[in-house]
Amino acid sequence: MEWLKAILEKAKLTEDGKLDVGAVMNAIQKEFPNHAVPKTEFNAKTKELKAANETIAELKKENGENEALQKKVEEYKEKVSAMEQSAADAAKTYALKEQLQKQGVLDPDYLIYKQGGIGKFTFDKENRPVGVEETLKPYREDKAMAHLFKQEQSYEPQGGEAGGNINPFAKETFNLTKQGELFKSNPEQAKALAASAGVKI
Repeated sequence: MEWLKAILEKAKLTEDGKLDVGAVMNAIQKEFPNHAVPKTEFNAKTKELKAANETIAELKKENGENEALQKKVEEYKEKVSAMEQSAADAAKTYALKEQLQKQGVLDPDYLIYKQGGIGKFTFDKENRPVGVEETLKPYREDKAMAHLFKQEQSYEPQGGEAGGNINPFAKETFNLTKQGELFKSNPEQAKALAASAGVKI
C-alpha cells in the first residue's frame, strides 16, 4: 500500500507537536476506494484493517513526547508494509486462479500447490499473471496430470469401436459398462472425462 505510506510520510504535526490524525484519516478515506482489491479477497483483510484503524485511534489519544509518537508512527508503517504484502498476495492469487480457470484448470489451488506456491508464478507490475500458458505446458503434456484440465477429446474405446464420441460419465450418455472399460484401458482419461462431466471419482 504505497499510497498509504505516502500519506503517513506527508502527515503534519500540530502546533503542540502531535500528529494531525484527523487530516490523516480524511486522506486515507478519500484515497482508499482507488486502491481496493476484489471484494471477495479483500474481505479476508478486514481484521487487519480494523487493527490499523485502532492504531490510528491510539495515535490520536497519544499524549507522550514527540519522539515516542514518531516511534509509534514507524511501527505503524512496518505494519502497513506487512498488510501491503498480504493484500498484494491476495490480489495475485485471485488473478492467477481466474487465469488458470480460463486455461481449463479444474483445480487451481492444487495446481498452484504443485507448482510450489504463488511465488513460483510470474506477475507484471499490476499483479497480473504472465506466462501462464508456458507454465501449464508440462502439466498438459503429463498424462498423470490430465485430470487437472477440462478435456476436449472424446471417449474412444480400445480397438477403435464405434461410438467413440460418447462420454460414458455424461448424464445424457451415462453407461456403467463403458465406464468400467475406460477405467481398465485408460484410467487417466476416465478421470478426465468424469471431471469434464462434473463427476467426482
